[in-house]
Amino acid sequence: MSHILKKFPKDPPCPEVVKGEGVYIHTADGRKILDATGGWTSCAVLGHSHPDVLAAMTAQMAKFCHMDYNIWTNPVLEELAALLLSQAPAGMNRVYYAANGGSEAMEAAMKLSYQLHHDSGRREKQWFISRLQSFHGVTLHCVTVSEFPILHLYEPLLPAKRAQIQQHNPYLGKRDDESVDDYAKRCAQELEDKILEIGADKVCGFIGETQLGSLVGDVPPAPNYWKYIREVCDRHGVHVILDEIYCGLGRSGKVYNISWDGIRPDFICIGKNLGAGYAPISAVICDDRLEQAVTSPTGQGRIQHGHTHQGYALGAAAALAVQKIVQAPAMLKHISDLGEHMRGRLEKELGDHRFFKNVRGRGLLFSIEYDCENKNGFGQALAKVMNEKHDVLINAKWHRVSFTPAYILTREQADYVLDGFIGAFKEVSVGWGE
Repeated sequence: MSHILKKFPKDPPCPEVVKGEGVYIHTADGRKILDATGGWTSCAVLGHSHPDVLAAMTAQMAKFCHMDYNIWTNPVLEELAALLLSQAPAGMNRVYYAANGGSEAMEAAMKLSYQLHHDSGRREKQWFISRLQSFHGVTLHCVTVSEFPILHLYEPLLPAKRAQIQQHNPYLGKRDDESVDDYAKRCAQELEDKILEIGADKVCGFIGETQLGSLVGDVPPAPNYWKYIREVCDRHGVHVILDEIYCGLGRSGKVYNISWDGIRPDFICIGKNLGAGYAPISAVICDDRLEQAVTSPTGQGRIQHGHTHQGYALGAAAALAVQKIVQAPAMLKHISDLGEHMRGRLEKELGDHRFFKNVRGRGLLFSIEYDCENKNGFGQALAKVMNEKHDVLINAKWHRVSFTPAYILTREQADYVLDGFIGAFKEVSVGWGE
């Protein structure tokens, strides 16, 4: 009997893991499973037991694990901040260490955004706008700007100063009579209309995943979408707050996903891929405007937010080791090349299948979407075949399978996954829905 309270109490007991090694998971019953999901939540970007990360953590533990963030600094925090800023959009020159996970980074960014307005004399800017079918975390403010099942459960508890516009999904939202660029302009216009409806003097920030994530299936934005969004927000003094917890720090083939789109946001939230599952850590990338506002004559004199374990030194040591590996040019090229190879094979070998809709994504963050009767059931059947026949873990949800493997996945391992998946797709589809 387990005394652990799990998220899905009705499910059968979870398999017991005894070891993680690279992209493989070893279970108590002797199985060796290739994980094509990067730890299920896509955070295990370097797999398990990476010697460089373990060595860095061991060395840090011999010194100290934690010192209070507000009264001390230390070399690993400083070096990690410098590394994170080295590839950030120009002008972003501050790192605010949040605490453990992405939800805390998003919560922090919302508070930092509001305090920047507040301490600059714009105290009425209290509204946040986000997009439908988005997920930004599970703290109450993050739930407020998300749209997924638990939103409805916690609706009575949520702050009211929020609004949502349509998701930006060219595969779903673009009309037949408009170009991709016209669709991007229409989405930006919807944001501007919503800002004006609420009142530009009341809107604090616009929140979005740079690349649509887990609820929709890894959809990249139209080429000029974020440029148009930035222009709208600049006109009305609204902050752009990017959620790169799922899609950033190498996952797209660039350190920051927004680098594909060429704009500078006001805040970038990072988490999952920062510590890569070796230690919990998250952060917010921003510039020094908040620092200036807080220390001005009208400012609060302090940032009114914090956690006990923010700036956790052991987590920072792990993250520093991880990011040195992730941000190496050879690694980023590998991510881009392998992602292109995997998407290309899926397109080539399943593109003519009657269930196939599209393959979309960037780097090692991509999905294959299918259309058939009982789409969720089809995906679960695919996952079952992959697990039982090929010892591969995949993430099948609703209308697609998302691939978010560890960055260290080799070409040979990728082809093993694809061989099994393409075969399973064809096998399961025979007679499906008839």
